[in-house]
Amino acid sequence: MLEINIGSFFFSTFLLFSFKKYILLLFYFLFFILNIFINSLIKILLQHPTPNDNHELFHIHKKNLPFYQFGNPSHNIQSIIYTSFFISFSLKKYYLYFIYFSFSTFAIFLEIYKKKHYYYQIIFASFIAIIISFIAYYSSSKYLTESLEHKKDDETYIIFSLV
Repeated sequence: MLEINIGSFFFSTFLLFSFKKYILLLFYFLFFILNIFINSLIKILLQHPTPNDNHELFHIHKKNLPFYQFGNPSHNIQSIIYTSFFISFSLKKYYLYFIYFSFSTFAIFLEIYKKKHYYYQIIFASFIAIIISFIAYYSSSKYLTESLEHKKDDETYIIFSLV
């Protein structure tokens, strides 16, 4: 599962770099790190088990477990959905919708098939990822439009030629 997550991250980085979307790439990195931080914080606060955990032992040793062993929300799903939506919003290329939808669907089915997360954990992670990706895209587009709007007119005349 981690391979899909890393592959999605590097593929997205390559796409943004190849389309010369450097500001979007910067926002993608910043919000990707924020996405990981939010995921870790929610895992620490909620402390839900995964389906593979022995629930009796989990509740006894819950205080001593590292945060990444908690199940809600799914880190892999949250990262993949964040990447999918941010790239889809940013580049607006229709073939990318299909590629990222395939990645996301495959990742979700793997998480459920391997019993690493419950359905509600995947839905919760997806919901958080969509919100973060929308905020990231909105912030980057707002930054780009503000940088264009603040240029002053230099009061020059444009001469049109009919040639």
